Amino acid sequence: MRIISGLSEGQVLQRRGAAGARLVLNIADADVSGLKATIFRGGRALSGWRNRKLRPMQKEPGAFALTDIPAGGPYRLRVETAAGEVCEIKKFYVGDVWILGGQSNMEGSGRLPGVVRPHPLVRSFSLRREWRQASDPLHVQVESPDVCHNDGYQIPRDLGELLRPRASSGAGPGISFGCEMLEQSGVPQGLICVSRGGSSLAQWSPQEPAQLYASMMESVRTTGQPVAGVLWYQGESDTSAESAAAYTENMKTLVSTVRRDLGQSQLPWVMVQLARVFRIGTGEPWNRVQEQQRLLPELIPNLETVAAIDLSLDDEIHIGAVEMPRLGARLARAAQNLLAKNKKTARVPRLCAVTWERSAGKKPDEKCLVEVSFDSVVGGLRADGEPSGFSLIDPSGVELPWIFKITLRENTARLHLMRLPPPGSMIAYGRGYGPRCNLTDGRDLAMPVFASQPIGGNEGLRPFVTTWRVYPPVETSAFIDEVKKPDLEPGDAQTKTYPDGFINEHKSWQGKSGHAFFETTVELDQTRTIELLMGYDGPFRLWINGRAFFCNAAGANPCLPDESGKRITLPAGRHEFLAGMDIAYGRTWGFFLRWRDVKAAS
Repeated sequence: MRIISGLSEGQVLQRRGAAGARLVLNIADADVSGLKATIFRGGRALSGWRNRKLRPMQKEPGAFALTDIPAGGPYRLRVETAAGEVCEIKKFYVGDVWILGGQSNMEGSGRLPGVVRPHPLVRSFSLRREWRQASDPLHVQVESPDVCHNDGYQIPRDLGELLRPRASSGAGPGISFGCEMLEQSGVPQGLICVSRGGSSLAQWSPQEPAQLYASMMESVRTTGQPVAGVLWYQGESDTSAESAAAYTENMKTLVSTVRRDLGQSQLPWVMVQLARVFRIGTGEPWNRVQEQQRLLPELIPNLETVAAIDLSLDDEIHIGAVEMPRLGARLARAAQNLLAKNKKTARVPRLCAVTWERSAGKKPDEKCLVEVSFDSVVGGLRADGEPSGFSLIDPSGVELPWIFKITLRENTARLHLMRLPPPGSMIAYGRGYGPRCNLTDGRDLAMPVFASQPIGGNEGLRPFVTTWRVYPPVETSAFIDEVKKPDLEPGDAQTKTYPDGFINEHKSWQGKSGHAFFETTVELDQTRTIELLMGYDGPFRLWINGRAFFCNAAGANPCLPDESGKRITLPAGRHEFLAGMDIAYGRTWGFFLRWRDVKAAS
């Protein structure tokens, strides 16, 4: 008598909730009448599993269903005929089984020896389609009987056992994931190894015969079991313009087809967002795929994307062995969340909003703040060293080096800028090929890379007022805050335009004292509430339509755009703005002025 399928030595069976595992044994070379099965844990039979009678399945001769096998192990199965003939499976387990798919970072390319020790309750189903204790390297391509893993060649099966102990690389996230899941769930873990380094989504297409999809499905079918979910790390080979354009649709097709073919419509799927890579170029193709991966949870139900942008590498593209416990733990947190259907644990962090806030504070680092908020941040944002990874990008796509400090407050990163960003500016995180990003939450879950996002709250920001009628300095010993609206002769004014918005007359003020005045006209199409934004490097005052509106007699260097603001509601029509400065023997240089539409009054 022999067991020909249904259960293999060392196998992990997939539990099905409280009901435990179910399997179908196919037995040959025996009188199948009167068969009994006993399942042992240690030297004792499990409750209800001593000499349980096996009844044949009506439509499958020689097949017997075993149900209600509780999670745990290792177990021993003994099957005995009425005549006393016995066959055994010496070790098997019941827990959760996961598909490990993708390319080299899932296959494992970290330097060996790695830092994750094997655990007897974490098992792998190798590319040779045999169960064993999981140890790196998990994926040994030459073990596979399928030519798609061996560049079209059929390799002798035993070669893998010769090459495995000689491997210099092969540390991946699988074992650390399994160990973390074991700790969290308390049940054994199985890892079905199907990854292939360098593979593109085209090679995983369900429409390609004898390729990676067919090989993966054959491995799963060989186990005879459902699976708990899929771990997926792939995309490095899809960063060409053509491949990236189809990445989202190809992923949607892959996920839906796997779920259909396995008969598990809600099969959890946890994927890793591409980490860093070191290449020459802008990194735009890489970022394009990362952004699609970030957004996939909004398009595919029961899928989560885990960030890895902060993890160090062992070479120019592969996550290092020392970081694999962190990545494995992140995958496990996301997987547990999906298994719990988001009811017990918070989801992985995701981008919430990018907004700006201009402060009227006098400290330079309080002049302008852009706030980037994330959802599902547990324990607050954290950084290893100075927070980094953000980019400020102007409307033409040029990166502006204006972020001089980043501070963290709960779920928000506050970007301190030198000046208010131009209208249409954007914020990105992880831009380029090799960014230094280091934001995590208290669970060590990293913030995701995100492509350029418009800065909310910047709506209605108008350009700097650049054209003014400039009057000659007026000599006086009074302070600017003591001056009433001056009587100026229009014929003395000279119209000037300052293209960069900085109204700078420093050269003409050298060695002089008194006040300088500048006048301009603003035309409004309707009644509006506006916020006047002013920056100045000396005592400054502003009149609107002949009435004093704003004064700061303590203004001093440096001149920072938008350092002060004040709101006013003005009716439709023409309005006269008059700005005055104390030139202070040339210590004053000039000012900035623009406004932001707060709302259009009805």
